[in-house]
Amino acid sequence: MRYLKGHILILLLMASLIVLGQKTVPDSSLIRAYPFRIGNIGFSVDSLETVIGKVVRGDIYKQQIELFNFGKKPIELKGGKSSRFIEIRYMPGLIQPGQSATAFIDFDVLTDLPTGPIEVEVVVETDDKQNAFKFLYLLADIIEDTTRFETRLIIDTVPRMVFNDYNYNFGHLIRGKKVTHTFYFTNMGSEDLFVGKISSSNGCRVISSPEDIIPPGGSGRLVVQVKTVGNIGVQHRTVSIQSNDPVNPVIILGLHGTVRQPPPAKQNQGFCYE
Repeated sequence: MRYLKGHILILLLMASLIVLGQKTVPDSSLIRAYPFRIGNIGFSVDSLETVIGKVVRGDIYKQQIELFNFGKKPIELKGGKSSRFIEIRYMPGLIQPGQSATAFIDFDVLTDLPTGPIEVEVVVETDDKQNAFKFLYLLADIIEDTTRFETRLIIDTVPRMVFNDYNYNFGHLIRGKKVTHTFYFTNMGSEDLFVGKISSSNGCRVISSPEDIIPPGGSGRLVVQVKTVGNIGVQHRTVSIQSNDPVNPVIILGLHGTVRQPPPAKQNQGFCYE
């Protein structure tokens, strides 16, 4: 009889362990649906990097990522702006244990971004005790929609050089980094535009110049690279371009931003920096 009671107790203990294991181990379908996990949150992506392919400069690309709370406590989703490129909205903003939410991501492909590959950081801020900040990346290839420059708007009877923008803010950069920007212009006059001398200030270099002659309604571009060397703090660079435009024979373009020191972690590997 004692042996029978002992076997019953062992069976009950094993059953309890099995039930407990079923409660703590996520269902295999959830693991497949949210294969990438940071802290207590699972994401419906395979890795840190999500390839979104070609995006047109000037457009807003929308991406949705599902999130799942694998933890035992509610997790609040915070913050709506990862960078000047990324806006995030969450629905709902609080994920209960065993529940999901959706992150609606808007990637603003700004017109001042250079064409070619780009890696955009997406920061999901939470109050997850295990890992508050979740970093993801969107990999894209920025292309130019050439049809946007096919307009043949004429505003004058003489050559007229009109730029899409005259100033570029390159934001905050670590000293030693380089940033490239493209200025676009159109000849909105009824005669040929002759592009003359182009000069730049220290720390700024023209890496691609427009054609010498731009016909009426034609467009050109000026690609400029800023080198963040020398002093730190607020920086201003200029590029001047001369032409036969009688209204604006010399146009000065500005590039502005702030240059800061490299983080201590780059100088001292033993220093923890966020």
